[in-house]
Amino acid sequence: MKPVEKIINKGNWFIAEIIERTEPADTDKTKPNRRCTVWGNYHLVKADSLEEAYDKAEKLGADYNYTFKNDQGVEMEISFVGIGDFLPLYEDLEDGAEILWTDYGQISAKSADKFIKPKEEWIEAASKVKKKE
Repeated sequence: MKPVEKIINKGNWFIAEIIERTEPADTDKTKPNRRCTVWGNYHLVKADSLEEAYDKAEKLGADYNYTFKNDQGVEMEISFVGIGDFLPLYEDLEDGAEILWTDYGQISAKSADKFIKPKEEWIEAASKVKKKE
C-alpha cells in the first residue's frame, strides 16, 4: 500500500495572494489610470498566528521588487503592490484538500455557468505556463 502524502494542519497554514505589477521603468507613476500587467501569485505560508503569517507574506512580496530588460530592450519594473487575499487553511494538506475558495455572493445560475471552461481550454492554458527551473 502506498503511503499517503499529507501535512497535518494544526491551524498554522495560510494562503496569501501577493499582487505584483509589471510596467516600463520610466512609466509616469503619478498617473493612477496607467495600464500595466498585474499578477496575483498565491503562496502557502506557515506561521503561528495570523499576524505572523501576514508579515511573512509581505516579506515574500518584497522579493517581487526588481527590474529587467524585456525582449525589446525596454527596462521593465516589477513591484510588490500588496496582499490581495489572505486566508487560513482549515484542512490538512493532501491530495484533494480544499485550499482556496471565493464567495461570489448571490448571482444568477447563468452567471455561475460563465465561470466554467471546457477541459481542453484549461489544459491548453496550463501548458503555456512556464515552470520555474
